[in-house]
Parts: sequence; C-alpha cells; structure tokens
Amino acid sequence: MYKVIRSLWPLLLLGLLVNTAYSVMWPLTTIYLHNNLNLSLVVSGVILAAYSGFNVLGGYLGGVLTDRFDAKRVGLGLLGGLVLDAVIGFFWNGRLAYPVVLIIFGLLTGGMLTLITAVAAHLSRGSGRVFNVLYIFINLGLVVGTASIGILFHRSLKPIFFLLIVCYSLATGLWAKYAGRLSQPVRGIRKTAIASQAPVKRARLGIMQIGLVLVSLTLMWLTYAQWMSNVSVYIQNQGLGIRLYSHLWVYNGVLLIVVQSLMTKVSRVKALPAQIIIGLGAIGSSFLLLSSATGTVVLFVAMTLLTLGEAIYVPGVPALINAYTIGNEGKYQGLVNAFSSLGKAIGPVMGGLIVASSQGFSQLFLICAVVNGLIMLAVAVGVLPGLKKVDEPL
Repeated sequence: MYKVIRSLWPLLLLGLLVNTAYSVMWPLTTIYLHNNLNLSLVVSGVILAAYSGFNVLGGYLGGVLTDRFDAKRVGLGLLGGLVLDAVIGFFWNGRLAYPVVLIIFGLLTGGMLTLITAVAAHLSRGSGRVFNVLYIFINLGLVVGTASIGILFHRSLKPIFFLLIVCYSLATGLWAKYAGRLSQPVRGIRKTAIASQAPVKRARLGIMQIGLVLVSLTLMWLTYAQWMSNVSVYIQNQGLGIRLYSHLWVYNGVLLIVVQSLMTKVSRVKALPAQIIIGLGAIGSSFLLLSSATGTVVLFVAMTLLTLGEAIYVPGVPALINAYTIGNEGKYQGLVNAFSSLGKAIGPVMGGLIVASSQGFSQLFLICAVVNGLIMLAVAVGVLPGLKKVDEPL
C-alpha cells in the first residue's frame, strides 16, 4: 500500500480534495432548497432529479473525454469550471441561481470523479490495489466533508462555497503540476506483460456481462441510498434521535478506512468475482437484519455489515471491469460512475414510495435484502462462468 501511495499521492490527494467538496455540498441540498429557499418538496425533488441526471451525464462524458483527449487538459478544464461555479455560488445562491449552480456542479463533479478513476485504471495495469487505496482517500474526503457541514453551515452557504473554492483551487494547482508524471504504471506492481515477452492471454468481459455488472451496481446503490435518506426517518420514528444517525456515519467512515487498508494487502484480480458476491451478501444481510429487529445495537451491527459490504464490493466493480477489459479506461470507468449515480438518484424516491404505500419500513428493508440477494445470484450465474482463470497481475 505504501508503494502505491508514494507513487500516486498526487492522484490520491486530488481524489480527497474533490470528494471533500462533493461531500460537503450534496447533504445540504434538500435542506437548503426547502428550509432556506422555501421551495416545496416537489420543486426541490425536480431540482434534485435534474442535478442527479447531469451528474450521471457528467460521469459518462468525463470518461469519453479522458479517452479521446489529454487527461491533463480535460482535468484542468473541469477543475477550472468547478472553481468558477463555486465563485458564482458564493455571490449568488438564491432561488434562481442556486439550482443552476447545483446542476453545473453535478455535471462537472461527475466528470472529475470519472477522470480520477480512469487515470487510476490506466496506471493500475489490471491491479485491484490501486482502487482500494484510492477508495480510502475518497472516504477520507467523505469524512472531512460531512464533518465540515456542522462547523460551516449556519443558514448561509458562503462558508460552504468558500471551502469549495479552496478545495478546487488546490486541486487545480496539484493537477497542473503533477498530471504529467501520472503516465506510468504504479511502482511495485508488476506489468501483465513485458515488451520482450508474449502478452498474457486474459479473459474478457462481454457486453452482456459488463451490462449485468453495471446494473448490479445501480441496484446496489439504489438500496444503499436508503441508509442515506429513509433510514434517518426510521431512526427518528424509533425515538433514537438524529445524533445516533450521525454517529453511525462517523463509524461507517472510520470502519471503511480500516477495512480498505486491510483489503490492499489481500486484494487480487482472481478474487474479484468472489469479492463482489461476498460484498453484495453483506449489504443484503444488513437490510435483512433491519427488517427483523430494532434498537441501537441492531443499527450498529447492520451498519457494520453494510460497511464491510461496501468496502469489499464498491472498489471491486471498477477493478473487475478494468481487469477484464482492454483499453477505453475512461469510457468504462465513466459508465461505472454513471450507473452508480443513477442508483443514488432514484433510490431515495423509490424508497419513499415503498414506505408510503406499505406504511412501514420493514417492507422496504426486506425488499432491499431481496434485491441484493437477486443481483448476487445474477452475478454468480451470469458473470462468473464466463471468466476463465487469468495470470495474477499484482
């Protein structure tokens, strides 16, 4: 892990800065639109849908642009746009300006996060370790960003946008200086083929298999998004208080970093299919537990299962696609981010509809458990048989 950090620290720090800005922005959106701008929940929902849609579009376009053009120029263009968007948001964040700023933020952030994962895919040469280490730094950004909200947000978004300006300005300077050096595979990771030898014959994912993996990603995030939205209401209905909900996410962030640090020592390409299935099983088990029991201890055990599943499954998907495809890293990583964003976008809405129609959360949690079980089975049946054993590139 330390060799990867030493070689890729500019990219890892870039991921931390961009995700810090992202994580300090999105949790405030509904609160600010509804409570501060006095927009109805319907109007707020439409704005959030537009934001999510442009975030998906940005994720895909970022990958395509990274494949076709110089990554340094693409990154500088995206970061420059984010700096400008944050400056505009600092001065103008009313009813008309804020939705426009938010939508542009979603588009450019989607593109930038895809560029980071695409560059990581290019440098990894099929290794899964790079994605595990990158995920650690992305989650550090999540912890820093969400922790900053309580300190900075007091009815005004100016401190929030100032933090965004600082993060994106630092990221721009970092990318401008070090993008050129991020063109070689990570030191300490063996190449899958040596120029003087015959290339290693590797299995490839077909279009249907890639599609199935991406759909599984959307469905997983659709269920996971319940923890980011409807579970907070569930906890308050149980009389446990919103502070417990906050403590659960702090626990999630710390546990993710610990588990991912361990994963960098054991992650292997041959183990990625099993890693994905185990991760889905753990996530499904967290919802199964929530559907059948209540209480503070249950919530922490369920969060533990969720976090373990997330730490194992989420970095495994881009690593699997990268290991079993050749070329077009930007395109494929763009699809990974786009399908993930799609699940995060529609998850809260669908969860709310299920709760409203069934008048209870147990049915929602049980459905989420079943969905994860089904996609785990689909991946096992539809993807694994097509993957032949390949030489370990690590």
